[in-house]
Amino acid sequence: MKKQSFLAAIVAIASLTLFSVADENHEIIEKVMKEGMKGDESPLALVLDGKASDNQMKELTALILTMKGTKAPVGDQAKYETLVTELIAAMEAVGGGDKGDDAINRLDKASNCKACHTDHKPKS
Repeated sequence: MKKQSFLAAIVAIASLTLFSVADENHEIIEKVMKEGMKGDESPLALVLDGKASDNQMKELTALILTMKGTKAPVGDQAKYETLVTELIAAMEAVGGGDKGDDAINRLDKASNCKACHTDHKPKS
């Protein structure tokens, strides 16, 4: 009986941990999308249009960096990590001062919503 109770407790703790990680991932991704990337007046739009202040650039870079290590909500984790890694690298390049057309185009491509949403956004 003690063995079953012990196993039940371990399963419960593992379940809570998994739900907690999933919730944290969701919160991070949702925050980046809503606060950094969504809309014509978003910090990302300002960066891509060359209208972002240095402070906005730094804040967006820091916000996007929070996605490092997140797990794919659905779909292939390796593909998701590739997309996130490229988004971070492109943002760091622009945020680090590279305002050339190639860097801006790289960030624009890396921040393409559909690229991630098609394979990694859960269906509601």
